[in-house]
Amino acid sequence: MSLRCPQPARLALVAACLFPGHAALAQDLDPSDAGPPDAVEVPAAEDQAPASRAAAREVYVPEDFERFAPRNAADLIEEIPGFEIDNSGGGRGFGQAQENLLINGARISSKSTSTAEQLARIPVSNVIRIEVVDGATLDIPGLSGRVANIIVEQGGLSGQFEYRPEFYSGVANPNVFEGELSVSGQTGPVDFTIAFENGTFYRGSEGPAIFTDAAGVVDARNNLSRGDSNRPTLNGQFQVDLGPEAIANLNLSGGLQIFRSEEIERRIASNPLDPFNERFIASNDEWFYEIGADIEFPLGPGRLKLIGLEAYEDGDFATRSLLQLGGVPDSGTRFTRLSEEGERIGRAEYGWGMWGADWQVSGEAAFNRLDQVGRLFAYDPDVQNYVEIPFPAGAGGVREDRYEALLSVGFPVTERLSVQLIGGGEYSQIAQTGANALSRTFQRPKGSLNIAWAAAEGLDINLEIARRVGQLQFGDFLASVNLTEDQENAGNNNLRPQQNWDFRLEASKNFGRWGSATLTLFDERIEDLVLIVPVFGGGEARGNIDSARRYGALLNGRLEMEPLGVRGAQLDVRLEIENSNLIDPVTALERRFDGNNPFQIEIDFRHDIPETDYAWGLGFRDTERARFYRVREAFFDHPPSTFGSVFVEHKDVFGATVGLRVGNVFDANTTLLRTVYAGPRNDSPVLFTEERRRDIGQTFRVTVAGNF
Repeated sequence: MSLRCPQPARLALVAACLFPGHAALAQDLDPSDAGPPDAVEVPAAEDQAPASRAAAREVYVPEDFERFAPRNAADLIEEIPGFEIDNSGGGRGFGQAQENLLINGARISSKSTSTAEQLARIPVSNVIRIEVVDGATLDIPGLSGRVANIIVEQGGLSGQFEYRPEFYSGVANPNVFEGELSVSGQTGPVDFTIAFENGTFYRGSEGPAIFTDAAGVVDARNNLSRGDSNRPTLNGQFQVDLGPEAIANLNLSGGLQIFRSEEIERRIASNPLDPFNERFIASNDEWFYEIGADIEFPLGPGRLKLIGLEAYEDGDFATRSLLQLGGVPDSGTRFTRLSEEGERIGRAEYGWGMWGADWQVSGEAAFNRLDQVGRLFAYDPDVQNYVEIPFPAGAGGVREDRYEALLSVGFPVTERLSVQLIGGGEYSQIAQTGANALSRTFQRPKGSLNIAWAAAEGLDINLEIARRVGQLQFGDFLASVNLTEDQENAGNNNLRPQQNWDFRLEASKNFGRWGSATLTLFDERIEDLVLIVPVFGGGEARGNIDSARRYGALLNGRLEMEPLGVRGAQLDVRLEIENSNLIDPVTALERRFDGNNPFQIEIDFRHDIPETDYAWGLGFRDTERARFYRVREAFFDHPPSTFGSVFVEHKDVFGATVGLRVGNVFDANTTLLRTVYAGPRNDSPVLFTEERRRDIGQTFRVTVAGNF
């Protein structure tokens, strides 16, 4: 049975039908009130895929968001009050589910494509409803807090397009290549979606770079930088109905990554020092593919799901610098890196019901590899070219074989209280080849306790206590060079994976026609945190420290403004406060994590003008910044701390939605404030300071989205 809830204008009738004993509820819902979408709380539908015991706390249908003129399923998710998409999965292997989005009760067997990206390719006409449930009530281990399950069905052949060119008042090159085109449909037992997209990143900045040495001599320069990145990718998702209760999925993707950047720094005309001209050029060319598949079918008293994935990436990175200084021979450095990365995953999940609970046992094997050849060159003015110099630590390889086994059980304690327990462990072997060959093994326990409590009408509280095991970046095992910042990392083959005890408490409150809010408190107790540490001989590399802590609060809410007399308007607020502490490996004093900002507030206002196709809005973000640290440096390096934007949108221009967004209306700049020491920061004098405040100008993005 499909349960399709009507739009808010008919909520009173729905309340009377679904909750016949709650006549007062039906009377409180005024059919003449065309306000914002209020979620309907309903029992789990018979065709609800996540789990038989998972009752949807909120149910939305496309008509609830009609005033936003949504084009696809992702547009609907963005408008769920107080809901924030979590794409924090990442890492190698599949592991437990972490994204808080599901499609028909399942996660997708792809790592290169997120669920949110896949939702952007599902036409809104194919969406039946969206169920927001407590993650701990699902039979999908690893989920907690609010989870959105999008129930869709395939329709006829249809397509979508979105074109997003962006132009800049600053020095950045115009971006005219970003967009996506997708087609979805059904042929026989196969549902398919094919999409071509180009993800881009174009940036540029220009402004003063002021250096002051230990003697107080000021060296005023001008710095200009540009960077362009394009990632054209072809994706294909195919679902095959194999018969009674058996479904197979195939996900394919492949494409290119093309990156180019340039940075030029010169002394200004009034600088009394000798002429100075330094140029950095970088490029990165990659090609990649991913093949992911899964099949799920009944077996014995439960269901078995088998997942496989093969991914590969081939990269060619190069960067070079050239310094021309009056009266001194030219100098410079060139660094190149050829790399091949691969991942192969096999995973099995078997779930069944027993003793009134949902059980699942899972096993996963993941095999990851990196082969890298890094080469270093110095500029020889006699031959006017770069000559290779020995760099043995830049070449080598890393292999990781990782195995995971977990058992989970989820069960209701009462009608309003559910518990999910997960326990198991991970075994991994990491082997490095090259200059410092070494092989090590790790055995780590992992698991979690998730509790979901429907404390009151419209109030849901979730608690998660988890033991997690992090993953190492393979590139940290090998040496690397950053020419633009004059930094070099030594390799470290003794790195250990980070481990966490994570505590997370989430409270979500639905205020009906006034909106909703979600408050999250978090506390992370970390062992073996990875950061820059000094190494023997005076260098620096990624290394581990014994313990650290990060904790704070996140408030995410929406105020619907119709009760205040502004029809069609809403105000979204996101407030994040955090603190962190660790013992600095150089000074032995307590400090914050690198770059973990103590405070951030985001405010977005949107007004869909009633009885018209127009919408407009404002955005504001303000961030308190935190420092980064290296052995010989302490610095701030960040984009604008205060950022504002405005937009206007027309929802029907020959059937398409057309919008214009202007960003950085406050004309904020990028900032680099750096203090460099002659040696380790704890006992060395300051060598020089650097202050860069580079203008980026305004951004002008045009969006044209439609269906065909």
